[in-house]
Amino acid sequence: MASFKFLSPTPFKISAAITLLIALLNFSNLISLGQGSFIDLMDKKTIDFILDYKDRSPTSGKVVIVAIDTKSVDRYGRWPWSRDLMAKLLSNLTSYYNVSVVGYDVVFSEPDPNDITAQKVISDFYNKANALASTDRGRARLSQVKDSIENSYSNDQLFSRALRSTSKAVGGYFFFFSDKNITHLNQLELDREGQKIAGSKISIIRGANHLKNLPLYTAKAVEGNTAKLTIPSNLYGYFNVFPDFEDGTVRRVHLVMRYKNQFYPSLDLQMVRRYLGNPPIQLIANEGGVERIKLGKKVINTASDGSLMINYRGPAETFKHYSVADVIDRKIPLLELQNKIVLLGATEVGVFDLRTTPVGVAYPGVEVHANVIDNILKDDYFYNSDFTALLTFLLIIAIGLLIGFIFPKLSAITGALFVSGLLALYWAINLYALNAFQSWASFMYITLVILLNWLVLTLFQYFGEEKDKRFIKGAFGQYLSPDVINALVSDPSALKLGGEKKELTCLFSDIQGFSTISETLSPEELVELLNQYLTEMTKIILDHGGTVDKFEGDAIIAFFGAPLPQKDHAVRACLAVVEMQEKLAQMRDTWKGQGKNELYARIGVNTGPMVVGNMGSAQRMDYTIMGDAVNLAARLEGVNKQYHSFTMISEFTYEAAKDYIEVRELDVVRVVGKNEAIHIYELLGKKGEYPQEKLKTFRYYAKGLSLYYKKEFEDCRKYFAQCIKLNGGDDGPSLVMFQRAKKYEAAPPKNWDGIFNLTEK
Repeated sequence: MASFKFLSPTPFKISAAITLLIALLNFSNLISLGQGSFIDLMDKKTIDFILDYKDRSPTSGKVVIVAIDTKSVDRYGRWPWSRDLMAKLLSNLTSYYNVSVVGYDVVFSEPDPNDITAQKVISDFYNKANALASTDRGRARLSQVKDSIENSYSNDQLFSRALRSTSKAVGGYFFFFSDKNITHLNQLELDREGQKIAGSKISIIRGANHLKNLPLYTAKAVEGNTAKLTIPSNLYGYFNVFPDFEDGTVRRVHLVMRYKNQFYPSLDLQMVRRYLGNPPIQLIANEGGVERIKLGKKVINTASDGSLMINYRGPAETFKHYSVADVIDRKIPLLELQNKIVLLGATEVGVFDLRTTPVGVAYPGVEVHANVIDNILKDDYFYNSDFTALLTFLLIIAIGLLIGFIFPKLSAITGALFVSGLLALYWAINLYALNAFQSWASFMYITLVILLNWLVLTLFQYFGEEKDKRFIKGAFGQYLSPDVINALVSDPSALKLGGEKKELTCLFSDIQGFSTISETLSPEELVELLNQYLTEMTKIILDHGGTVDKFEGDAIIAFFGAPLPQKDHAVRACLAVVEMQEKLAQMRDTWKGQGKNELYARIGVNTGPMVVGNMGSAQRMDYTIMGDAVNLAARLEGVNKQYHSFTMISEFTYEAAKDYIEVRELDVVRVVGKNEAIHIYELLGKKGEYPQEKLKTFRYYAKGLSLYYKKEFEDCRKYFAQCIKLNGGDDGPSLVMFQRAKKYEAAPPKNWDGIFNLTEK
């Protein structure tokens, strides 16, 4: 049974289950590098939305774009253009404008078409001339002339010489990642292409023992410039860009990729390297993947897959664009380009190098690279590290369990305010981290764990626990104190439905002579008087944490110590009774002034084992008490009548509360229906508050009672008489004991044991 109890749903268990589920989703997203997760997509969209309304960082002003734009296409025709134009463009940029770096976001993988045509004409002429040559020397001379003509009129040769003449050029190439894209190439061709970029591989690697575990993109093949345009002294980098799998948006660029078990840098990385004076690239790896990349003193922190999340400067053309045609014609002022990092790329729509980015669709791909370079130069790229991912995972667990622990203790409104405040606090801290450190934990995973916990726990409480709470309020609200009700609502398990045996304190209260009083009043007057009395008495009982069992006409039955445990239930009952009698005395003064009947209440109190719980039938149940201890309290209420007292407690109640109350022992009696004798006490007041002069008079009663137990009836009678005298002739218990002592003096009882047997209930 214990195992089934463990499986029973509680708010904390439900919250823990929800939290664990979201944590597992987050973990699976981490190990899959964020591919295909809807929550991850929503996280990215959230960042996109935030950045749309955030002040963008300005550019460094060091990066510009020389664009293959509409103006240039109109002038030079469809891309690709003749390589003599490329040679002139490069010469102007490096020699005339003195730029720092020229990077090519294009590849020249085919010979210049004009060269192909010219070479065919020259070859045809050479073949015919060679056939007519009469000597070997003539044929050799003819071959030299042919080569000279080809070199003089070859556009690729012109461009190659321009590339060799400068150290500022950074060439581009791209990788293939699918076998279907390279089916047309044989192994020799694949190897030849690979050899072109071999000199660009990263040679300094720290953490080499982790290389097999690096979660990098791995290329199948490469395509770069033609052999004539591949200059060993130049730097080269790939310009592949991968949009996010979920929505095709470019949010990051990978700075390093794997090819043939070697590691190659991106175009962006190589251009920054060239700008910084060509320091070596260091790849630093750990067991989780790429940790960082170093260019001399510059440290670039990347994600484990070697990617950098782009801090876009703004929409398209945030970076300055200059037309190729204007650069060739030298129409741009020198200072506009001097010492700048220049990216050559296409912005003309027909070239189809357009991307979807968080700052706009149809965004030029070349400008994506401009943003990356600028981010690296300013060290203000966005950075979500392994620590950030771990932090998100831990926050999911911590916040989810916190809600599961705290939320069930709150009311619906307070709970909603707590959840709203927690969510607002998290977003505020995360937004601050984004603005101040360009890093953040997940927005959506934490939002999801907060809102989903709140929603499910609210529904569970409404249909589950709230149902129990409504039952408790409905069942006990009229006869339990608000404090007890709130405690039960917070912990319904404290209420055990059915009966259970507990030690409690019970009180019975009845109005003296109520039947006679009721005969003198109209029904309306009787109800009004009784309601006033019951309202005040009930309030006092509830204020002391008591439970009103029931009203029977003018009688009140109440108990202390259940449904919530109260170690001081006897004290609570006694103090409540004292206050009830004091309040009734005040009410009598008011009624007397109004000419109304004055009410006196007799109260009996007993402490002992009782059965308490919901009892009755399936159709009607009452939370009530029963047992011998309950019956004794009822008997004591009636015994007051015989001693002319108004408040009587048993020896069991006295022992439990004696440090807090003033009493006088009245007698040892055997009530009707009980064989055991008990000491009975008159409850006088709270300890230290009852008049001391009054207590002194009761010492005579105590002395008389001790002599009475010893069967010294003549002597005890004198002390009872003195107590009567000191109390103005109006002390009910003393009068009763005086008359009983006088009777026993005249006719001593046989087999005396000091116990008085009551004959009435």
